[in-house]
Amino acid sequence: MISDASVDRYYYIFDSRAQRALVVDRETGRECPPETDPRPPLVKHFHREHSPALLRRFARRCARWVGGASAPPHTATGRLWAAAQRDDADAWARVRRDTSDTAMLAVALGLPHGEPDAAQVLTLHACTHPAPVQAALDAAHMNERWAEFSADSDPAAAARTMRTRHVDWLLDRLPTP
Repeated sequence: MISDASVDRYYYIFDSRAQRALVVDRETGRECPPETDPRPPLVKHFHREHSPALLRRFARRCARWVGGASAPPHTATGRLWAAAQRDDADAWARVRRDTSDTAMLAVALGLPHGEPDAAQVLTLHACTHPAPVQAALDAAHMNERWAEFSADSDPAAAARTMRTRHVDWLLDRLPTP
């Protein structure tokens, strides 16, 4: 069995109509995230019980973890970061459309070769998705890939650590009784 914490478990397709990377499990042929991932139920709970703004904050936090804030403003990554900081669906749609070629290349060429820059741009691209749940889930997945690709020694451990960081961040935002 292939580990959940490895890019080898997935293959990626850029859906130009939906303007997002589809993550497909190699074993099942179905779109991910896998059932073993604790984030989707947690994100969906936040969507049902709390403001969508919290999911947007989570997606932006993922973008910050990949270094989105330090991206040069004239690059696709910098433009996506600037758009993600705004609460403007029109700006998100515009920058997604303008950077779709970059996202498509990141999916087709960067992810299969384990390029951290590809995962970075896709994390930022995910932040501008119009649906907050999809933005949060896609940003978390690509943020995890970024951690995996950026690791010096143990990529699987880096991915697991990032996944734990996501869950902790979300759990820390649950209201206390």
